[in-house]
Amino acid sequence: MQFYECDITFKGSEKKSILSVMSRVAKRNWGDEIIQDLNENFLELQEDIAILIYRAKIIESRQIGEFSLVIASDFLQRITDANLIKILEKIFAESRYVFENVTIKSIKEVTPLQVQKCISSAEQADFLTYRTRWARGNLNQHENFSLSYYNNDEFKIEEKLLDDKKLSLAQALKKAKKLMADKSFIEELQRIYSAENPKKFCGHPVHYKLSAKNSQGAKQLADLLCRALYENKRLIGRCSGCIYEITEACYREPDLESIFEQSAGNTIIIELRGSKDEHKNYASCYEEVVNFFEELIKKNQQNTLFILVETTENPGFAPKLIQTLQEDIYLVEVSEGTGNRVEALNYLKDLVKQNKVKIEDSELENLLGDKSTFRPSDLHKIYDSILRDSLRNNTYTAYKKASRLMLVKDEIIGKDAYQRLQEMIGLTEIKTLINQIIGNAKIQKIRSEVGLEQQKTSMHMVFTGNPGSAKTTVARLLAEILSKEGILKTGEFIECGRADLVGKYVGWTAPAVKRQFKLARGGVLFIDEAYSLVEDKEGLYGDEAINTIVQEMENHRDDVIVIFAGYPDKMKKFLERNEGLRSRIAFHVDFPNYNAEELLQILQLMAKNKGFSLDTEIEKKCLEIFKKVYGKQDFGNGRFVRNLLEQALLKQSQRILTENEGKEIGRAELLQLKADDFDVNVVSQYSGGKTNIGFKTTV
Repeated sequence: MQFYECDITFKGSEKKSILSVMSRVAKRNWGDEIIQDLNENFLELQEDIAILIYRAKIIESRQIGEFSLVIASDFLQRITDANLIKILEKIFAESRYVFENVTIKSIKEVTPLQVQKCISSAEQADFLTYRTRWARGNLNQHENFSLSYYNNDEFKIEEKLLDDKKLSLAQALKKAKKLMADKSFIEELQRIYSAENPKKFCGHPVHYKLSAKNSQGAKQLADLLCRALYENKRLIGRCSGCIYEITEACYREPDLESIFEQSAGNTIIIELRGSKDEHKNYASCYEEVVNFFEELIKKNQQNTLFILVETTENPGFAPKLIQTLQEDIYLVEVSEGTGNRVEALNYLKDLVKQNKVKIEDSELENLLGDKSTFRPSDLHKIYDSILRDSLRNNTYTAYKKASRLMLVKDEIIGKDAYQRLQEMIGLTEIKTLINQIIGNAKIQKIRSEVGLEQQKTSMHMVFTGNPGSAKTTVARLLAEILSKEGILKTGEFIECGRADLVGKYVGWTAPAVKRQFKLARGGVLFIDEAYSLVEDKEGLYGDEAINTIVQEMENHRDDVIVIFAGYPDKMKKFLERNEGLRSRIAFHVDFPNYNAEELLQILQLMAKNKGFSLDTEIEKKCLEIFKKVYGKQDFGNGRFVRNLLEQALLKQSQRILTENEGKEIGRAELLQLKADDFDVNVVSQYSGGKTNIGFKTTV
């Protein structure tokens, strides 16, 4: 259904003309009864269109009358001046009034919200009888027609009209590139503009799943997609309604049924993240919502375009709904992509220009930080911070000099990922491997430049080592390093385990595995304690997970690096279980336990990053501690060192307060650690001594 506002003018000289009648009764509230009569007549004479006069005026000196109309059309075609004139002439011919020289002054498409405002104007002018109050009841055959859904507590809706400017394929592709759209999006634009398609509306052959990191990144892509479809007459109307913040109680909501019922010819965008970020088990708490949306989408799929938005930051009930729909709805997946620093800078420039925010290009460059690859969603976050600063500095200027709460950051946060890796203690093998990978990438680039074929290699890995040996930390740094070097497209790091990969029921496991690969696209998928996938009595689902992982490793060999991690002995047995898995792993990296001297170096580095220095007495004492606990069962390596330092800092806090009771505490004292501060709980756990809980007190 499309909605329009229209102004018409008419003239007349005959005594029975509408203009003459209105002129004669002008002194006694001329419009009410006549307009009510016409509005009722409009509603009765057409099955697929409703017309309402919401404003009227007469210019007696020029013998001209003017009606402002609002139109709801259920024709699956766009209303033009020519076909509207035919409709009006048919209606006026049945009227008891004579209309002469009817002219369309203007006509434009509007949103349902604007229609609701026009209806309110008609009600205030008393232009409606009870029978013609169509916003409150039925619109002919539409049982669920309603425009009163804007304050619903179970969901929110945002409606907008697409830009109606001409959009060629070249312009669409240029815009997509500026928006850093993924290859899948580019390919869909080319299909939309294909000469093989008819340039008329015949129903929707496909619908879309749009993937982005957050909803901001998805909105611009959805707009461009709809504009391309409208340009190619795949959409009748320009109205796009985005439904979001959907609660788990929205099922069987009449307002939603109304929206779906009257959106034929237009677009419904549904954000599937739900209403609350804290929801975890969407499979159960949103089950009825999934069933409700499934029913509505299937019922209306022929004439209404659906764009289902899955945000990777919070996918909500997207996996379950899409899995449910995929058998009955032909879904094409499109997604946001990535861009380099130049593209990211231009993207930010466009955002600030559109919203008239003043900021220097050099400042925008600084806000990009050290990253080399960006998603549109990342840039929207940066823009949000720019907007906040602009409000404070340029609008609410009283806050210009207000002190901001700032917590002291660790030194390590500002360092480049490669530099942080090089500063880590030991890890010679992984450092060498990363240098080889970077070197190989540079050589492949040179080969391409001189016309030689690139030799692509698999980079899936196995990390083996005991807890605290830095497997996860190194994997995170690896994703950042390879992204900056241009080897990985996004640098995404997705960490998962058995709970993320193995479904509870038949048919859930394969989609769960595929979803993790999609989240990790362009980055690293880190599967911790991978052997837990098959370490249970009900091994069927675990084997399905492994088989799907092997398949997806092949499908995504160019855009996802999979790293399996775990204990050495268990990982060996795990790999022996599946030859296909073992054959796809290119690198096996062992993370050995740290010795006492290396543990001391780790402690020194951790303390330095927190602003502390360790004197000779502390180092001597801690080295003795490390020699005693090194090699003990379940020893935590780097985790033990971190726990030791954190507990020492807790004890330092108690000591400083006790020693300086009633005195002012200076900076030097806050940054000074003593050997006695390291007599802490974590040491006694491995030495067999008595475990003390809490703080030591001095009497």
